[in-house]
Amino acid sequence: MKIGLIGIGKIANYQMQAISHTQGISLVDAHDLDPVRAEELPGSVTFYEDFDQLLKRSTADAFLVSTPTPTHFEVAMKVIEADRVAIVEKPLCISAEQEDALRTAATTRKLPLYTAFHPSYGREVEWWVEQREKKNFDLGKLIGFESCFADPYFLNGELTLGAVGKAGAWIDGGASSLSILARLIDPSSMELVDGRMTQIPSLKCSEVQGLGIYRFVVDDQPGFGIVDTNWTLGKNHKMTRLWYENGSIELDHAKEYARLNHRGGDELVFNLATDKPRLVNHYCGVFANLTEMFEKGEDNQELSCKLHKLLFATNHAK
Repeated sequence: MKIGLIGIGKIANYQMQAISHTQGISLVDAHDLDPVRAEELPGSVTFYEDFDQLLKRSTADAFLVSTPTPTHFEVAMKVIEADRVAIVEKPLCISAEQEDALRTAATTRKLPLYTAFHPSYGREVEWWVEQREKKNFDLGKLIGFESCFADPYFLNGELTLGAVGKAGAWIDGGASSLSILARLIDPSSMELVDGRMTQIPSLKCSEVQGLGIYRFVVDDQPGFGIVDTNWTLGKNHKMTRLWYENGSIELDHAKEYARLNHRGGDELVFNLATDKPRLVNHYCGVFANLTEMFEKGEDNQELSCKLHKLLFATNHAK
């Protein structure tokens, strides 16, 4: 599978590394508004200064949209309208209306549309999914969760450079949390109970804090959970806690480890990190899944639709 990269920013460096570590996929072309960014590309990759020429002349099978979140809709729509396949960094877009327009455009042209939910391929997430499938730890049914994605992007009354390219704490962090939870809970069984956003009109972001309270059902067991995203805590904290009938598990997404507490047993800590950067591990999972789906002529639109519905539901919470 040949990939064309649109946007050569910070995240693209991890994506390019992951492509080099994944069989069956290669980077052939790229575009960025800043021609200087071409210096960051491998010598085998062709750089196009003109976006339209990239879409017209590239031999790529699909185009990875790795531009700032607020531009995802415009860039992805341009790819689709050129009858090319779009792979979009999460979130797919920033509103339900944009999401519906992209899905309609792709479906009308019978094109796959793939959203890269990279946090759901964290090694700690993959490890816990495997443990549950193999029933290695008898924790019983899931009864609750808390997933927190915090970044130090709002300090001293101003947005930091880390916020550049992001839409807002909830739009970006909420998509991450929900994609991780979807590996363990059928998102069709999840429903928003309440959503609370903290917005500062003078800032160029949709919100600096967002919280969603959800109800869910797993194995006929109802439960509740909280997704909390925050740019105001002054720290990088990415953790999902899952409470089961007989214990709990903490998945640290920033440090790639898991902490298991089994009722009546000792605490167990598992270090799942490798010699690769965390985000490279994420994208290795994304591209492995992508190449498999591409060979079958499939995409993840159904999952993406469910997750974005849960994400955007907070805009209508009372």
